[in-house]
Amino acid sequence: MCKSVIAALVGLSCAGIASAAPLSGSFNLLDPSMYTITATPLNSAELRGGSDPTWYSAITGPYNAFASATGNVGFDDYGTAATDDIEVTSWRFVGGVEEVGGTMSFQFFDSDSQFVDSFGVALPQAGAFIWTITISSGLTIPANGIVQAVVGEDFTGRWFLSATEPEIGTNDNTFGGANGGALSHRFEINGILIPTPGAMAVLGLAGLAATRRRR
Repeated sequence: MCKSVIAALVGLSCAGIASAAPLSGSFNLLDPSMYTITATPLNSAELRGGSDPTWYSAITGPYNAFASATGNVGFDDYGTAATDDIEVTSWRFVGGVEEVGGTMSFQFFDSDSQFVDSFGVALPQAGAFIWTITISSGLTIPANGIVQAVVGEDFTGRWFLSATEPEIGTNDNTFGGANGGALSHRFEINGILIPTPGAMAVLGLAGLAATRRRR
């Protein structure tokens, strides 16, 4: 069961939360018709969500948090259990905004810090929750990469961390997070795999070979 304990990270600025400078990505605020949002209390026992497979999950507490801020509020790496790119159908994270309608963007990069894709949403409630965002925008991300959270201008918000290891997937403790890698950000990736062109070509050859064997 998730613990709702939240410890403040005292004496650390937002600029000091990660092991490198914030990355350059796109805010890309989605039209509300392209997503749905639900908020679950921090003490919820629901650790994973979404009808599609979970490729990375690090949701559990106890939680740590910096003071609410605007702009970049954290970034971290992720290593999923996937073998190909992922079309994200639901994204979950722990945190929130201090103002109703506050916007947050999640920006995805490959392992070389090259921007790939992003999405932004307006959160309908103020406060900290486990958020589940179901997306229909065709968001495609690498199986392994980096994600950064940015709070929209004129709003403040937080993205929570924990010392608990991911339940699914892996995280490099030397990159992102806080406290020298002891803490990593809380999020989850659910979706469907998109085979790379090379993999699809191999599948096509395998199908052709099977057809020939049946003749």
